[in-house]
Amino acid sequence: VCPDCKRPVQKAGGEENWFFKLSEFGDKLLEFYEENPDFIRPETRKNEIVSFVKSGLKDLSISRSTFDWGVPLPFDEGHVAYVWADALLAYLTGIGYGDEGERAGEFDARWPMQYHFVGKDITRFHCVIWPAMLMAAGMPITHTVFGHGFLLTKGEKMSKSKGNALKPADLCRVFGVDAYRYYFMSDVQFGADGSISLERMVQVYNADLANTWGNLCSRVFNMTKKYFDGQVPEVPVSAAALVEANPLREITEELYAEYDRALGDVDFTAAAAAVQKLAGRVNLYVEESAPWNLAKNEETADELAAVIYNALEAIRIIALYMAPFMPNTSAEVFRRLSLGDIAAVDDIEAATAWGQLPAGNAVEIGDPLFPRLDTDAIDLSME
Repeated sequence: VCPDCKRPVQKAGGEENWFFKLSEFGDKLLEFYEENPDFIRPETRKNEIVSFVKSGLKDLSISRSTFDWGVPLPFDEGHVAYVWADALLAYLTGIGYGDEGERAGEFDARWPMQYHFVGKDITRFHCVIWPAMLMAAGMPITHTVFGHGFLLTKGEKMSKSKGNALKPADLCRVFGVDAYRYYFMSDVQFGADGSISLERMVQVYNADLANTWGNLCSRVFNMTKKYFDGQVPEVPVSAAALVEANPLREITEELYAEYDRALGDVDFTAAAAAVQKLAGRVNLYVEESAPWNLAKNEETADELAAVIYNALEAIRIIALYMAPFMPNTSAEVFRRLSLGDIAAVDDIEAATAWGQLPAGNAVEIGDPLFPRLDTDAIDLSME
């Protein structure tokens, strides 16, 4: 009985096949893995593949002769190509391999790819068969194949029969596309299986987005409106030192290296956590500085300007770092800060250097970026 579909198996009749001599590539693949330690990621997938190859490889059937649907083999008219051979070759032909017309040159510009993301259940095809085929053809191999995990709901595989499936369209309708993206990139460790639930999504949404990032923007923008007529304050010379040396600037000066390293490792969770650490510190900075008290006394007006400027500048930087996770929200924050199109920023390291928010920019208040959600009030029933 098939362990997946639970149907009885039947012995098929014999047929003539062409084979790819995969058995000859075992040692070559193991040597390649050794010389390219980042080819298979994460480490758990790499260990599985190395163990599989060491156990011995058999030649791979790449044709069928009992039916005619499929791509005919050019050297044997009675055979058609059979997966995975033709499917894997589509990675090359899909980017113009062999095309001498309009797409001539595209393949050379695009191959080899830097990252290839696949489900963990098809890593053998992409980390054993595919590189062996490329070796046989004398072609460069993908730099890294990343086998990601499965999404589970409350520890179980999603199933219509169990009634535990969460549909992306329903979740986007409740959370919005940006918050939906943020949840899966921050709370589900990429590469491993992730167990998700509506309750957990609401918890992350309220804690990270409504209470931290969204609340930070609302309170600082509102104070800018209240204390500086909705404009980024010009910090007087007497308070310039408070802008040059403050705890927020200290964090931002180290943030790029941590963020870049995390994204380079395809660790979206660590990258999001690094940015959230700054957002949390800005909220604490506002509480510690108490602008509402500084505004009561003319003697502390200069300090008030420095505090609000620092908070606004940190928000600008957070928006830049959050853009890959939540592009629409970051674009809205930039709009409210009168900073133009965030998509035009092409050097995030340079753009996140401290002190680039122009004084005098209009700051717009608006609806909360992330209104709080109540799990009990959410209805995921389909219309």
